[in-house]
Amino acid sequence: MSLSTFSGDFIDTALSQLGASRIKVVSGKQHVVDFDLGEGLTLTYIFTITNENRCYLQRARPYPMVQGRLASTEEVLQFIARDRQAFQNARRSRNYSTFLDTARKTLALTHKMEELFITHNLSPEDLALLHQQGDRLTALMDEIRARSPEVSCEE
Repeated sequence: MSLSTFSGDFIDTALSQLGASRIKVVSGKQHVVDFDLGEGLTLTYIFTITNENRCYLQRARPYPMVQGRLASTEEVLQFIARDRQAFQNARRSRNYSTFLDTARKTLALTHKMEELFITHNLSPEDLALLHQQGDRLTALMDEIRARSPEVSCEE
């Protein structure tokens, strides 16, 4: 049996110092961390410490986004600090609510696509159509990124 070198207590303490408004530990290995961004907006992360010296991290709110397995405490803290700062910056935008709506619609689309794939026998032609639309959306996002000014997320 291998033991994790991750310290949930250390991560929790560091996240408290970063401004976490609530930290809840579930079953000793899963940690739910909230950051209050103001105006009723909450940023929530869930991290689970495994016995394989890894930490599985995801953002749960304002919309779910899996970050994956991280190899060190520093990676977890760096990701959350950077992500939190980016959301603090983004929430000041006039477009924040539209962004959240778009992100949620994209997530719903992913769920609909999965449900379609696992519950229906799609033709190769229909799969090709869906693939083509995905490529178009990716290209559109690349175009928008190229013409949009980058924002600094530093405090």
